[in-house]
Amino acid sequence: MIRQAMLFARGRGLGPLLAAAALVVFGLMPPVAPLTPLGMKAAGVFLATVILWVSVGTGYPSFLCIALLALTGVMSPTRAFASSMGHWIVLFLLGCFGMSYALRTSGFSTRVALWFLTRPFARGRPWMLLALFLLACTLTGAVMSSTVTAIIFLAIATPMLETLGYRKGDSFAALVMMGIAWTATAATAMTPIAHASNLTMIEWLARDFGRLITFPQWMLVGVPIGLVTYAVILAVFRFVIRPDASRFDPMASQYIRDEVAGLGRIRREELVSVGVFAAVVICWMLPDLAVGVWPALASYLRGLGYATPALLGASVLCFLTVRGKPLLTFSDWLGRSVEWGSVALVAAIMALGDVVADPATGIPEFLTATFAPLAATLSTGGFLVLVTLWVVLQTNVMSNFVSMALVYNTMAPIAVTTNLADPVALGVVLAVASRYAFCLPAATVVTALVIGSGWVPVRFMLRYGALLILPIVLLSAFVFYPFIHLVLR
Repeated sequence: MIRQAMLFARGRGLGPLLAAAALVVFGLMPPVAPLTPLGMKAAGVFLATVILWVSVGTGYPSFLCIALLALTGVMSPTRAFASSMGHWIVLFLLGCFGMSYALRTSGFSTRVALWFLTRPFARGRPWMLLALFLLACTLTGAVMSSTVTAIIFLAIATPMLETLGYRKGDSFAALVMMGIAWTATAATAMTPIAHASNLTMIEWLARDFGRLITFPQWMLVGVPIGLVTYAVILAVFRFVIRPDASRFDPMASQYIRDEVAGLGRIRREELVSVGVFAAVVICWMLPDLAVGVWPALASYLRGLGYATPALLGASVLCFLTVRGKPLLTFSDWLGRSVEWGSVALVAAIMALGDVVADPATGIPEFLTATFAPLAATLSTGGFLVLVTLWVVLQTNVMSNFVSMALVYNTMAPIAVTTNLADPVALGVVLAVASRYAFCLPAATVVTALVIGSGWVPVRFMLRYGALLILPIVLLSAFVFYPFIHLVLR
């Protein structure tokens, strides 16, 4: 009884009650123009889902959301399932998770990370060593899930810091671990590979504005933005936090060399795993690169989409064996590699996105009528600051994906009607800014992992993460947005 009361007080009991109340109230209320009866039900499901995401988590509430869309009649069951778990992005993620798992378990990901740390010019220079460590984390995070990236680099950093005599609570050790969280999270804006939010934004921009952004085009803007963010993080570490880094070298260099020696020569499992992954990436990139050289091949690969090569790559890894063992088993693929909470969240977001954008609900017209008068009083710069500040603040207290979805679906139509911003560039900058969840454990799985490790006190991450909010907002509004607009127009 006491435990139930405590759970209720913490929101696990109150959250479901509030969600149920939202469903009932919006289901029974007469429509508020311009919302239609269908729109009222959709708003009830959306609000109930957001309440559960905040109070309970993004796991089962995401599946519940899909069921509620069908149960309330907002969507037919066939449409609800097809637009959620049947969406190509879900299958794309399943394939990417499988390939990433094979790279990690073969040891290739760790080998690449350690390679960066053994560069000769880093010897005797602790800050250069830290910069290379975080650069390796950034580049790994560009093509892998932020959670997988964080797990890889936490596994490298934890024994290294302990060997060097650092203790939990030491400022430099906290900085290293916080750097893993920040760079792994920010790096996901760099490419669409294995990153659901970027793929979803690509899908929405194609659906809403007929503008298809390809993988190379996204990387053309995402990679420079990711490297600028990496540089900003390093600058904050070096010139603002400024902990004593003297113990990090040369002992760290010796530890890293010992770890590299322990890996031995590159193994066949690593070569085959990275070969399959590289072949899949080539299939994603070739439609743009080969269009003027081999049009038939480019057209064929574009017709396959992104999910087909990803599923094929993971399946090939299950088929191929080295020394009598498959590089990836089906049980490991779906049982260990897949972050099912992320998959469920993506599925729910895709279904809700279809509902929110449906004119039959009256929701697009309602959002425009509500926010357009405010936007009309702002300049383009003021509008961009408002939008990016909203998404950055929200992403630090709830899911990055939810934050991006809510702000995009609210503000993109207003950008069109007021002509204050290019909606395509706005969508991309929102996808980027929604990754800057640097303050709280509730922000992402990665920040929760790092804080949960005990190396980073919550107040430490909150203090310096909050310090980054204003620079990130200004960069997003006045540097990243114009850059994206210039490149993608």
